[in-house]
Amino acid sequence: MSLPFPPFPEGLSAEATAGLERWTTDLAYAAFRDAIRVLLETGSLDEIEDAFRTRIEFGTGGIRGRMGPGPNRINTRTIGEAAQGLALYVRKAGGADAAQRGVVIAYDTRIDSDLFGRETACIIAGNGIVAYLFDDCRATPELSFAVREIGAVAGVVISASHNPPSDNGFKGYWSDGGQVVPPHDKNIIAQVRTVGEIRRVDFEQALRQGTIRRFGSEIDARYVQTLAALSLSEARNVRIVYTPLHGVGMSSVGKALERLGYRDVHIVEEQAVQDGRFPTVERGVANPEDPAALELAVRKAAQIDADIVLASDPDADRIGCALPLPEKGWNAPPNDLALNGNQIGVALCHYILTRKKEMGLLPSRGLVCKTVVTTDLTSLIARSFGMDVVENLLVGFKYIGAVIDRMAEGMGFVFGTEESHGYLADARIRDKEAATGVLLAECVATLKTEGRTLRDYLDDIYREYGYFREIQKSLSREGASGAREIAGIMKRLRESPPSEIGGYKIFEVIDRQSGQALCPETGVVRTVEGDRGNILIFTFTQAGHTRVTARPSGTEPKIKYYVSASSADHPHLISGDLSRTRVAVDGLAEEIIKGMMQLRG
Repeated sequence: MSLPFPPFPEGLSAEATAGLERWTTDLAYAAFRDAIRVLLETGSLDEIEDAFRTRIEFGTGGIRGRMGPGPNRINTRTIGEAAQGLALYVRKAGGADAAQRGVVIAYDTRIDSDLFGRETACIIAGNGIVAYLFDDCRATPELSFAVREIGAVAGVVISASHNPPSDNGFKGYWSDGGQVVPPHDKNIIAQVRTVGEIRRVDFEQALRQGTIRRFGSEIDARYVQTLAALSLSEARNVRIVYTPLHGVGMSSVGKALERLGYRDVHIVEEQAVQDGRFPTVERGVANPEDPAALELAVRKAAQIDADIVLASDPDADRIGCALPLPEKGWNAPPNDLALNGNQIGVALCHYILTRKKEMGLLPSRGLVCKTVVTTDLTSLIARSFGMDVVENLLVGFKYIGAVIDRMAEGMGFVFGTEESHGYLADARIRDKEAATGVLLAECVATLKTEGRTLRDYLDDIYREYGYFREIQKSLSREGASGAREIAGIMKRLRESPPSEIGGYKIFEVIDRQSGQALCPETGVVRTVEGDRGNILIFTFTQAGHTRVTARPSGTEPKIKYYVSASSADHPHLISGDLSRTRVAVDGLAEEIIKGMMQLRG
């Protein structure tokens, strides 16, 4: 006989109260009763409200959030609902052979990722569809590769990418190997919303019957071979420090370095231990976008006088990089040593295009893609090499994958990039790939033979195309009240846009949600092409390289502000001395972000 539940807290909304009553009385949620009891005894009102007031939304890519009991948390029930909805859609839209083609399931090193992966497999198999479950943790891009390689109808990754240890998630993929995009995303969402009964089978029984199949090594070999094919030079004289940040990266980045013959590779051993708590990373946030996550790797680089630091996130789809400074070497804070995601993308793009042109491998109709918040410097570089550029994609690498899938006949994909440290250089994979960062090490080795560094390389790019500076800042809130505040800020910015920010007059306000752009000075409105999304862009020049973009997060109560400033827009800031230009453009970017943060409320 189970113990009685503590009283529900006073002040709980009617919606949260109804959710709690359902989860404490319905037998479908019996497995969560102990956890709910603990939450009622120890949790705050806001925490309980947030866990039970609503159902976690299956967004256009899946679900992601905090683990725990309740309909607005990640647990076996909400994962099960997502898996059941996907299974229903696979049976409906995957074709006559969908059940045999199956669904591939991968999971990372996060807490309970293996449990959620097994549960997903049991539900896919319970719906009469073959579930291909990796035999251990794998990188997200390997899942993308595997879906295409075996001809599966869909795929699932259990991961919350670089979120805190408290989080996990479920991300859906379709038969092209890319994350689900229209019409599949909306259709899967509709199926998830109808889920009542979850059909599942016993794991061991399904293994015996062959409806769940474990696999791995045969795909691993082909995947690593694909990664090795990215190489564009035989230069290997480079000392590398690499950290997988307690994630799966040794199976992708590590294997690629080994396969390509890099001998001077030094692993941050304590971070090679797979551990979803990310215990050696500051605040437990294993995000290579954050220079603080590179601290141990930088320390090791200083000890051995390394040329480059590489770091991948827990599911190995993003890559971070740090480089020594010209005079201080590694004797500086990680924040001064790390490249941002735009700088990494620019270096990779220029290196890939340069080497492919030299080797006669550049397609006559090559394609480079980027998201709308990614630096325009990538576009300038790509066009100078004669590439076609798709540059205003909504945020999320799935939109780059979708463009690859729709490429015109005769086109060749060359490179895709997003500012949040996601890169791809091979169309056989349709999601961002941390192992693309191995090309950074190759670039460093190539430059080393010329007596140059990657920082020199970036400076030469700035001299040719213009100096660009990007700043990103976030406004974060907590819980239901925080979500309402964030929505209110976006509403005010949209309905009453400012005429200037940081003392600089706005040239145009581009609303990607309405598909319209307004020039405040003239009142002229024009139509904007591209997918619709909750994004506002404030440009300061006609070229638009200098701008600030406001975008609310799709998974948490947060607005991200992206500032880009460029000397390409402001000839008066250009000096023969790059350092002076840098100071001027950096100052412009800082003034814009300061002004934007003052507008937030």
